[in-house]
Amino acid sequence: MFRHIIIIMKRIINLSIITAIGLTMTSSQVKAEAGWASIIGPIVGVPVGGVAGLVRGAFSKASEYSDTFSESLGGHPLSKIVGIPTGFVTGAVTGSVTGLLKGVLDGVVLGITEPLSPESGSLQGDVLDYEPYNILDFGKTKAQ
Repeated sequence: MFRHIIIIMKRIINLSIITAIGLTMTSSQVKAEAGWASIIGPIVGVPVGGVAGLVRGAFSKASEYSDTFSESLGGHPLSKIVGIPTGFVTGAVTGSVTGLLKGVLDGVVLGITEPLSPESGSLQGDVLDYEPYNILDFGKTKAQ
């Protein structure tokens, strides 16, 4: 299982390198430093953003759904016993999947436009201040 994950991560890194080189070469007159930063940005941003997005998405949605599920069931002790674990698992799964996707996309897009920034690695803001469902809002957190 872990071998498959490593193979997939290698393919993602290779794809990001090819994409970064292609986009850097097609952009209009870029300085040498900015060109190299735009190549290195996605190479660093994709794995860092993917892992950070996965972890932050899982924790932010797990904590949000734990509260939401227990309150939706009535807020009494039995609803907390059922709602908190159910919400935690549901939020962790959905948040981690969408957080991984958002982190990788942030790593690619912001790795080119804002190379090696906290936003390109999905590291801006508080750990729980992360909205993985806004996949195409690059670099934005709940507070923005």
